Amino acid sequence: MESLDDRIQRLLDRDEELLASPWQLFDDVRAASDPAFYSEAMGAWVITSYQLLHAIVLDPATWSNRSPTATYEFRNPVTDHAHAIEQEPEMAEAVRRFRNRSRGRVLNTADPPEHVRQRRALNRAFRPARLRALEPEVESVSESLVAEFAHRGQADLVGEYAVLLPMVMISRMLGVPEKELEMFKGWSDDFAIPIGRARPSRDEVRSYIRSEYEFDDYFSVLIEQRQAEPRDDLISDVANAEVDGEPLTYEERMGALRQFLLAGNETTTTLLTNIGHRLATSHGLRDRLASNRELVPAFVEEALRHEAPVTGLFRVATRDTTLGELPVAKGEFAWLAFAAANRDPKACPVPRQFEIDRDPNDHVAFGHGEHYCIGQGLARLEGKVGTNALLDLPDLALADDHTDAFMDSYILRGRTSLLVTFDPLDENTGA
Repeated sequence: MESLDDRIQRLLDRDEELLASPWQLFDDVRAASDPAFYSEAMGAWVITSYQLLHAIVLDPATWSNRSPTATYEFRNPVTDHAHAIEQEPEMAEAVRRFRNRSRGRVLNTADPPEHVRQRRALNRAFRPARLRALEPEVESVSESLVAEFAHRGQADLVGEYAVLLPMVMISRMLGVPEKELEMFKGWSDDFAIPIGRARPSRDEVRSYIRSEYEFDDYFSVLIEQRQAEPRDDLISDVANAEVDGEPLTYEERMGALRQFLLAGNETTTTLLTNIGHRLATSHGLRDRLASNRELVPAFVEEALRHEAPVTGLFRVATRDTTLGELPVAKGEFAWLAFAAANRDPKACPVPRQFEIDRDPNDHVAFGHGEHYCIGQGLARLEGKVGTNALLDLPDLALADDHTDAFMDSYILRGRTSLLVTFDPLDENTGA
């Protein structure tokens, strides 16, 4: 009989069946946990309890966030490949810079007090007033994207909508040309290579390092320009951010921009794709939402809870501690399975059921505590706009030839395509 750790190993090896549906594994881990399960395969305690997850994220003095996307052991393949790649003359400088850059701690790799200072400096970039002003622009971009395929009666909602809406918006917020959208998307995809992939190939690591090098060269010039001539964009906010008169360091600025680019599109793409899949498969719910758009925000929250875009992130113990009565040594890791905690029956009744009337719906899809997602307001806005746009496609349904396939990561969980059909809209009237 296959053990729990064998199944976790399959998840780490990106078994297609478990990537598509990890829920039974998480339930079984929860049943075996008292209150946590130590996985030899992962080299970490697996946390599926909503209550315990909350306790860990609210105790950054004990549980550091300095390695959120991997244990140090899982970083070894990247380091090993980097040694070989550094011997390539055209990559030597990129690898050298990569090594220096990796020592910095910024936002999702920082702990207090550095993290507190960085958040104070950067919160302005996603201030509520800016997001309210953005809503008409998000709606306009959404309408333009839908208009490209609405007359056809069929589309791949991932490639034709869910990827493009957040990518266009984060590019506009950064204040960079949309003609370079493909380049930004390539960088973002490469930044995700080490996330949830224990053994990336040498070619993938090369692309990852090269993209960081190109990104830094591109945005360092823009930061200098915005320091001299600020505009109303994210780059200007980052370039001129300071706390108590002290500016951010160069590495803090570049790290923040890298994270804004990656987090600003990858996870929102997954959210929009999950929304599209739910509307295309739950026709009664779709009709209910179409007749009462005031329910859309609650629908978005349940979409976030039911299929969290980020399955889990790591913390590392800064000192000897305990999980319940289980001893934990300094340096041991915990994998906080946010997606599993969202389905903890002790915190969420009938957790496998998709129910937009949940009240409260205190999911942890955006994390909790110190590292609550800085861009959650933008993601929620794009989720709301995206839901309304897809509700306007009559009789939206999965295409007969659609097959669910998921991202090649045990941390970032999202479908790679979503083939749908609907009644075509008139190309001129939109009806």
